[in-house]
Amino acid sequence: MDNLTNRIAVVTGAGDGIGRGIALALAEAGAHIAIADIDTDAATRVATELTTAGHTASPFHVDVANPDSLTALAEQVQASLGPVHILCNNAGVMLSGPLAEASPADWQWLLSVNLLGVINGVQAFLPQLRSHTASSDGSAVHIVNTGSMAGLAPRTRFDFGIYSATKAAVVSYSENLRTELAPESIGVSVLCPSIVSTRIWDADRNRPAELGPGSPVPRPDRIEDAVDGPAVGYLVRNGIFQDRPYIFTSEDARPRIQTRHDTILTDVTLHESENPPFR
Repeated sequence: MDNLTNRIAVVTGAGDGIGRGIALALAEAGAHIAIADIDTDAATRVATELTTAGHTASPFHVDVANPDSLTALAEQVQASLGPVHILCNNAGVMLSGPLAEASPADWQWLLSVNLLGVINGVQAFLPQLRSHTASSDGSAVHIVNTGSMAGLAPRTRFDFGIYSATKAAVVSYSENLRTELAPESIGVSVLCPSIVSTRIWDADRNRPAELGPGSPVPRPDRIEDAVDGPAVGYLVRNGIFQDRPYIFTSEDARPRIQTRHDTILTDVTLHESENPPFR
């Protein structure tokens, strides 16, 4: 894919941070953007920012944890902009605390947004994505799911266990989905950002009241040196152009992944040397 002119893209969690950055980068490449967020005011601000700059963008409310909300979003986007070519399942939340002390409500919240939000998005928009491939009109079709480096190489010394577990599931889901949809010429990438300057550290602001209070996430000391949303947006756009299975945002990705894999392979080697061959 090397042309996004007049392509229709939907970005969830687009009211700020990475989602806003993705929307900006895709709009600058000529795409028409559906700015979807649970915070309608934030979605409206980003849509206004884009339209003021001469791009085509419309704000939409969505709660990705609710499959009916995503079904409604799919219908609204198709009616307003047309059937979607690019789906960016980006909405995500985070909380802090030990796994042993996590409540069922904590698990429900992060699973419903971080993992089921991605699944709900694919289920809602896949018919529209497939409509382009079936038409054989040369339209490029792609899905980007926002995972995390925490899903590939979690920093286990921090209290982000639930978040890491949900993002690991997003990575695995995306890897499998890419293989499944490849015969239909639908690309799938998983975005695995390292630390980014976003409002995910304040995600508790959107926690449903019925789930009770959450655990605030301490803002990292190194946040001042973090990459920002627009920079990530350009990396995502390039990843779509190149149909990359993984999209990374920082040079720390290689050593983190290497360290984890070395640990795993050490135990594989020990098993092979101390036990009978695998059968």
